[in-house]
Amino acid sequence: MTGIRIPADLPAAAETYAKAGIKVFRVRRNKTPYANCPQCDRQSSLYIKHRPEDCQCGVPTCHGFWAAATNVDLVRRWWREEPDANIGAPCKLNGWAVIDVDPRNGGRESLCRLEQRVGVLPGTTMQITGGDGLHMIYQSPDFDLPGEPFQGIDFKHNGYILLAPSVHSSGYRYMWPGTQNVFHKPDVAWPAALLPRKERKAPPAPRPSVRPGDLRHPFWNRSARRPGGGKMWSVDQLVQHVMDSVAGDRKHGRNNSFYFAACRAHELAEQGLIDLGEAESALLHAASVVGLTDSEARASFDSAASRPSDKGYAA
Repeated sequence: MTGIRIPADLPAAAETYAKAGIKVFRVRRNKTPYANCPQCDRQSSLYIKHRPEDCQCGVPTCHGFWAAATNVDLVRRWWREEPDANIGAPCKLNGWAVIDVDPRNGGRESLCRLEQRVGVLPGTTMQITGGDGLHMIYQSPDFDLPGEPFQGIDFKHNGYILLAPSVHSSGYRYMWPGTQNVFHKPDVAWPAALLPRKERKAPPAPRPSVRPGDLRHPFWNRSARRPGGGKMWSVDQLVQHVMDSVAGDRKHGRNNSFYFAACRAHELAEQGLIDLGEAESALLHAASVVGLTDSEARASFDSAASRPSDKGYAA
């Protein structure tokens, strides 16, 4: 894959991105965009004299990424007017979805826990941020993603990121890895394991290796199956059920999801279908990732030993 050498000069870098087909716009050092919409552009026939905060163009984010452009002449003029402006790039409008790892808020530890659960994430275009963080840039999945699924990690999809050589508030610059500051257009799809649950492709259902009348086999055991029927729960599926609860911002939802998974784990262990110790370890780890304390999770897991039946529970 051929990369694009990005100049160290901000105006030249912005022009290089635009020539490569990357939509860019000007961003102030405090990460707020400049006024870029036509009604705020003094050289536009649509210009209306007004303060930026009083703009009446009807687009709430008119001073933001909606003004991003690949028009080289326009981009050149923007940075001629504001040569110190940082370079912003809208994610979704460029066909990107970004995992933004912020080490100041525990992002590295969250990334390690995430990869322990779903496996090592696919290699892709990466950018080192000015705050010593990391942008992992993938192709857009065409589905909305949760904004902050884990502590210290953002999924940037509808928003924007800064591009090298933009300057962070710390004084350090964003940069592409390596000594040549080369940008590679992302060509790797968003990891399927990180898609919203309803958008994931379900694996093919396993075929039973026993006669349908053999109810002792897990595949045909109703008490080992999801309420109302469906496929049997595995430890991985129970862990996934807990992890999916992170999309909600109400703590009791995560508690309920964890308790449901713990109940199913005890039932399956009693039938000899899974190892309870393995399930406990995996579920407690998942609980810590979604924000439950160790004491809360252990109390819920222990109370699930005297659980009710499947009736009344919904996955």
